[in-house]
Amino acid sequence: MKVNLGINTCFALKRWPRPADWASVVRNDLGLDLVELSLDLVEGIETFAGSRDAVERHRAALDANGLQAHATFTGLAAYSLDLLMHPDQARRAAAVHWYHTIIDLTAALGCRATGGHVGAMSVPEWNVPELRAERWDGLKRDLEAIAAHASAAGLEYLLIENLVTLREPSTMAHIEQLLTDGDAEHVPWRLCLDVGHHCVPGTTGAERDPYAWLQRFGSRVVEVQLQQSDGLGDHHWAFTEAHNAGGIIEPGKVLETLDAAGAGIVDLIFEIIPAFEDPDDRVINDLRVSVDLWRNAIDARGLRT
Repeated sequence: MKVNLGINTCFALKRWPRPADWASVVRNDLGLDLVELSLDLVEGIETFAGSRDAVERHRAALDANGLQAHATFTGLAAYSLDLLMHPDQARRAAAVHWYHTIIDLTAALGCRATGGHVGAMSVPEWNVPELRAERWDGLKRDLEAIAAHASAAGLEYLLIENLVTLREPSTMAHIEQLLTDGDAEHVPWRLCLDVGHHCVPGTTGAERDPYAWLQRFGSRVVEVQLQQSDGLGDHHWAFTEAHNAGGIIEPGKVLETLDAAGAGIVDLIFEIIPAFEDPDDRVINDLRVSVDLWRNAIDARGLRT
């Protein structure tokens, strides 16, 4: 197994919105060279001219700082929506169109993948077994269509993320149904495993154990999103001494579990979302501490690509 260490740009929300600014933080303050672009920060893409400008600004910032962007990723704005499992057909169709637009943007940015949150069922539909099954089947059909568009656009794969409620893809059985190998006309749907999302109400046992997930999916995972967690909520904490004291995510244990599971090349991506009220200098320090902790664990095991 070999790993790449990088960061999702969600840390920069409301602090460093311009690509040149967050890119400087990633390179000069954190010493990283791999980023995942949060779509919350790819702004002004509602028009063709705006998309072109966003692509130019992002590519210039990446190049100026020696950074590589491997993927774009749904952010907090998209995560607040039902997307491909909205109860209204028109909104589901709009979500498919949105994903097509994001795929085209991702290709123009020179990234190889996009994905993340794909949808959540409403409470009324979840509570009706027939509607629940209908919506889940519709999700799989839409994911297939999106995979075809991604193939035509030249992407390598799409990312499905394990999430935090039963009304969205969140259990091992859910994820197993959505992962695909792809074919000549469809890119594969691969797993982005977030180690802080194993707090799904109503689940028990292995479903609540991030290491059980790493063991089961390790040979197929292409990305692991890193956040410190106590297993009780989706906190997106940094790996500071205070959070580590009550946290269950241990860098060495994560790496060793992935390796034992037969992982190949894995992108380890920090998805740390500081509180908006946190002092800005403390945000930088917490991110730096997190990077140092994981980099040391990776280097101690000789796992860098």
